[in-house]
Amino acid sequence: MKDVDLAALQIACRNLARGTLWSEQGTPEIAVAKLVREFMRIVATQVADVIECGRDPNIVTRAVSYLTYTHVAPVGVDAKWWFTELLTCLVELAVPSMIQTPESSAFLLDAQEGIAESLGPSGI
Repeated sequence: MKDVDLAALQIACRNLARGTLWSEQGTPEIAVAKLVREFMRIVATQVADVIECGRDPNIVTRAVSYLTYTHVAPVGVDAKWWFTELLTCLVELAVPSMIQTPESSAFLLDAQEGIAESLGPSGI
């Protein structure tokens, strides 16, 4: 099993924190550093869960990078809450912990189709 690349995970969290706190007036480094510490505490739980499932813990880093590129924390929403909820959802899709019903698994087919569209014809 692979070990988590902590440096890459911290960079991903820093990039997300910068994007979350971005403003035209500048992004205060102290606030970014504080949010990175909070994000790192949150990802630690996800990394432990992924390892427990026998999967590559770097999935979490890739999920954080996906959030950075694809989603922006809504203004006025607690960034830690937002991050926890979205990261949990993404990790659950990549590392399922529950057996799905026919009704709930129908969404996974929708997600599979959307992922295929996102990856494009080359499939990356």
